[in-house]
Amino acid sequence: MFEIVKDFHFWERVRNDTAYARHRNEIKGKYERVFKQRPRAHSAWEILDYPNVPEPNDIRIWHSQLQVSALMTLIYPDNEEYYKSLVETIWEICNEYSWAPLGHYNNYYNRTPQDFDPGLIDIFAASIAFSLAEIKSLLGHRFPRLLNDRISYELRKHTIEPYLTRKFFWETHNNNWTAVCTGAVGSVLMYEDPQEFKRQLPRLQASMECYLNSYKDDGMCVEGTGYWCFGFGFYSVFAMLLSEHTKGEINLFDNPKVKKIAQFLQKMYLQSNVLAMFSDVNVKEGYLLFLPHMLKSVYGDAIESLPLDRATVVANGHWAFAIRAVAYYNPDYVSDRLENKTYYAPNSNYFVKRTDNYGFAFKGGNQWESHNHQDVGSFILARNNKQIFCDFGYSGPCKQSPSRYENFHPSSFSHSLPYFDGKGQGGDDENNARAVYDEKTGWVYMDFTLGYSKNDHPSLEKAERSFKPQDDKIEMHDKFTFSSDVKITERFVTTIKPKKEGTTVIIDDVRLSTPSNVTLDIIEQIYVDQLPNENGSYDKICYLIDYTLNGDTTDFYATIDFLK
Repeated sequence: MFEIVKDFHFWERVRNDTAYARHRNEIKGKYERVFKQRPRAHSAWEILDYPNVPEPNDIRIWHSQLQVSALMTLIYPDNEEYYKSLVETIWEICNEYSWAPLGHYNNYYNRTPQDFDPGLIDIFAASIAFSLAEIKSLLGHRFPRLLNDRISYELRKHTIEPYLTRKFFWETHNNNWTAVCTGAVGSVLMYEDPQEFKRQLPRLQASMECYLNSYKDDGMCVEGTGYWCFGFGFYSVFAMLLSEHTKGEINLFDNPKVKKIAQFLQKMYLQSNVLAMFSDVNVKEGYLLFLPHMLKSVYGDAIESLPLDRATVVANGHWAFAIRAVAYYNPDYVSDRLENKTYYAPNSNYFVKRTDNYGFAFKGGNQWESHNHQDVGSFILARNNKQIFCDFGYSGPCKQSPSRYENFHPSSFSHSLPYFDGKGQGGDDENNARAVYDEKTGWVYMDFTLGYSKNDHPSLEKAERSFKPQDDKIEMHDKFTFSSDVKITERFVTTIKPKKEGTTVIIDDVRLSTPSNVTLDIIEQIYVDQLPNENGSYDKICYLIDYTLNGDTTDFYATIDFLK
């Protein structure tokens, strides 16, 4: 189906058909934004004195400019501005000494940028190489010969030769990097050197198998929805190109586990404008439009039709996703209404329930999942198309380390979780807190003791949490066992200002009440949002609803119900 993008009449339809108005508007808007930015080449001082000189973000700006200028050139082939912008952007990218951001030299390769290395392949360098190779295949007939030759030369220098002569850590890694880098490098070889691609195919397939091994059999992505889109997006793009390249002889989609992974996004939908955004993820982004549409063309009704509220055509400059958001878009694959469903993933320990009244998600797992937060046993509640009890997603240092959790966002204190004697979750236990769902009673139970470090909580013997999500309410029961007296505080987190009525809290039209013997405090907390407000500030206010258990109480009961 991707061959359709070589058809002039297809782009005529994209240019004029109202079905593609959303695509045109988003692409044009992004074009106007990114071409207002003025990227410049890295100076010698920035390279030699890194990290003392702040890193310019120019390669990422050029990546975004490359994406939208190529799309605008395809949609509007007679517009010289778009074509000129594309040619100039390609030339600037080819002039860059490395396509990897300077920060990745140290973070992932333990090297400094002073080590001149045009062949360092990271997720950005790989994606840029893929973009150039595919854009050349589509628009090279319009390019001067010098530009085509320059692209091929730089692709060999930055991507092909390094891959043929080295081994990279991401080839056997256990997260999205493996799929992104492998899928992009493999696609470059398909376009630029088909014979070498054939020789390297076993190595590429071995890396993709390694990526799949990061998933359990239930297909859930513990890295979160954003990294599922990124990693599985490149896996799917590569799989589709490989199928076309081999005329269907190799079909990576013909795998039950891959089909399970393909169904992940639909299971994370709580309401049409709310996804369960656990782990490191931008809660404002939503999902990549191309991916469920491409997957539905493969798996049919196994992939649910989803709302467009949270879909994006262009994201983070990745050409491979944007071009396919146009090529695979099918208005029949869009639905304004989500079906009421219950999903239980016993391997990854996720539970999700959608009803007419709300969406609810509850997670277990462990503290060393890739891109994790200290959120074992936390939950999200959505109603009226917004998060009531929320997860902020990602903001702050991404690299997984003990110091990371000194930041509010990834720490357990920004999640709806109990803490004891002022200390939250932590530790490095890789065993899973298991979610157990009883379909007959409707209760979902979890022993989440493993989420708490023995060093911080030596007297904690057991922490148990249970929910019973019903159509009109949710019952909650937490039970704790300690070997000595401990101050137990139950925390609920929201960005909506709550109203306090005794020990009952009203948030929007959601009521949280408890018969337990408790003291209630509501704390205003500044957190860093992912988008600025009208004054340009990223600082926002959230509300921490803390119930402290009194006396000898070690059980906490609560009911969440609705006023409308």
